[in-house]
Amino acid sequence: MLYICFHTLPQAWRKLNTDFPNYYLASRLVDEHYDTTRMYEWTWIEREKDHRAIDIRVLGLLPITPFSTLAVLPLAKLAPLTAKHVWILLNLLILVPLAWMLREITRLNLRWIGLALMLNFPLYRNFLFGQFYIVLLLLVVAACWCYLRGYRAWAGALLAISGACKIFPALLFIFFLRRRDWRALCAGLVAGLVAAASSIAVFGWTVHRTWLQEILPWVTRGEGLQPYTVTASVSGILHRLFLSEPQWNPRPWHNSPLAYALLFPVLQMLILAPAILLIRRAQSDRNTILLEWSALITAALAISTIPASYNFVLMVFPVCVVASILYRRRCWGWLMLLVLVYFGIGCPISVPANISGLAVLLYVPRLPLLMGFLAGNYWLLYTDGRAAERSRDWRTYVWAIALIIITISSVRSTLQVEQAQREEYAYRLPLGAEGFLNASPHPEGTSVRYLAFTFEGYRRVVVDMCDGVEAISRADADDILSSDDEDGHTLLERATAPQSEIVEGDRPLDRIVRDAHDPILALDGKSLAFLRDDHGRGRLMVRDGLGDVAPETALTPGQMNVYEAAYVSPTAYVYAAADDGGYPQLYATDGARADVPLGLGASRYPALSSDGRWLAYSHLDHGVWNLWIRSQSSGALRRVADVPCNQIQARWESDSKTLLYSTDCGRSVWFTAVARRKVIP
Repeated sequence: MLYICFHTLPQAWRKLNTDFPNYYLASRLVDEHYDTTRMYEWTWIEREKDHRAIDIRVLGLLPITPFSTLAVLPLAKLAPLTAKHVWILLNLLILVPLAWMLREITRLNLRWIGLALMLNFPLYRNFLFGQFYIVLLLLVVAACWCYLRGYRAWAGALLAISGACKIFPALLFIFFLRRRDWRALCAGLVAGLVAAASSIAVFGWTVHRTWLQEILPWVTRGEGLQPYTVTASVSGILHRLFLSEPQWNPRPWHNSPLAYALLFPVLQMLILAPAILLIRRAQSDRNTILLEWSALITAALAISTIPASYNFVLMVFPVCVVASILYRRRCWGWLMLLVLVYFGIGCPISVPANISGLAVLLYVPRLPLLMGFLAGNYWLLYTDGRAAERSRDWRTYVWAIALIIITISSVRSTLQVEQAQREEYAYRLPLGAEGFLNASPHPEGTSVRYLAFTFEGYRRVVVDMCDGVEAISRADADDILSSDDEDGHTLLERATAPQSEIVEGDRPLDRIVRDAHDPILALDGKSLAFLRDDHGRGRLMVRDGLGDVAPETALTPGQMNVYEAAYVSPTAYVYAAADDGGYPQLYATDGARADVPLGLGASRYPALSSDGRWLAYSHLDHGVWNLWIRSQSSGALRRVADVPCNQIQARWESDSKTLLYSTDCGRSVWFTAVARRKVIP
């Protein structure tokens, strides 16, 4: 108690930290009636953060669900730090009904429950970062409390809301399915649909489609965030041991996508399957129900692919359940062991930066301790005196067969994805490991210039491809989120409050365009195209010359939301734009008008070759953006690659035959590296 009062809460009160600003900014954009279609894109959301002077270096919404950010919507009108203060106070108040319900459920006294809360180090991280998991724990505990009192519909509805906030609590619906509790299932389905409908009404359908189609598949295979970090997850450890990545994991213990594809689904299923198969369909006592819920929650945390420390706030519930049973049985030795295991699960362990090989297993004690707790939970379930009754239930065998089929299918699909992604490594450029996201590459003689997302913000990087020397601009006080280099000019977007500005080179006083981003200088240097946003919706503009008072003209209609553009001159350009919530498509000028669709389907990131013969672009197929090229004379199309990862932000080199582009193959979704590929013979 003293630690949380005199250490954690004062630190949380003084600074925003991460992750509260993620939820806050999404809600504030809604409150300001912004178009949030692109809020999961790293540079787009960083720009909006900078425009509002939110005091945190970097920000991103992956892999947060849109619905979970609505919890902060009532605080969106407050200043960011004030909103966090209110959020902290709300979380402190939540501890009161949470402790009361835990006492009612487990029949432990409040001293034991207070001990469980105070020994939970992830709880302190939740306060420090302004995270969501105390609210999530309240929803799960309230659902169990309702179920034990016969309010099955309320239990299903509360679990549906928790699943809409964070995906893994949805595994608890297996409990209702195994018990054939149709009332709880139907109520959960209705509540889930209401939650989805309310989120869509607020954010629009497009952002949810992006999350479901382009983000969720990566999250489920452990590649929603940096996958090679040593974390207490099965996916993180296996990524580190068996999968290579030129920048993040160049020397795995044993480079074998086959070993990864076999072990990842099999281990996940071995962890989860007992929690499913040990659920009884028949009416059972209170302890059995609590142990079944406890097993499912713990198994969901154990197989989570993004197990941040604050996730384990939810372990308060399973530990209280098991502790109550051991206490009533007077198993004092096991109870003391449980306390030590519980403390170890939440205790943070620092990992050396240069750790490699099997030594990584020494720095993830949380996972084996979690497995030990889960094994004990399973043993209590199995030895409740009714194992013989369970063994005669033929439905258990059906479930077992279904789980085996799912595992085999997952092994096959995982192997195909991981092997195909690594085919892209042949085209990767040897860059340094500092940038998490390396975006918008530009050729510059023998060098390559790109923008890197680092802990210091978004910085310019130049790599000399002859000698491999990498120069990172450390002088930038502001985020550099876009740039262009043509005809001896270097144009940069400096993202500041209350708007971005396009400047030339390192001279911040020489503002060329205010309230603009993504500059594109014409090949002849006589005009400048750029994007200007109106409440999050982009519009392509052009200015004659680089003077601050040069006249401007809009090239696209106001109803279009322009994402990117390729610009050669006022009569030769292509842009990607969405209309009325549809997929973005490519449009081109025909010399008289600028909204002629090219009929290429869902497409973005256009790039025109300097000789005018080719258009490169990224086309959305099966949830990923792959490179295609189009002949400008004949309209013939050719796919450059067919890989289960993203190839975006292409740029032609001077020979009009070679493309520089960003690729996230073998990395995390949209955490791109830079690649070069010759696409024209």
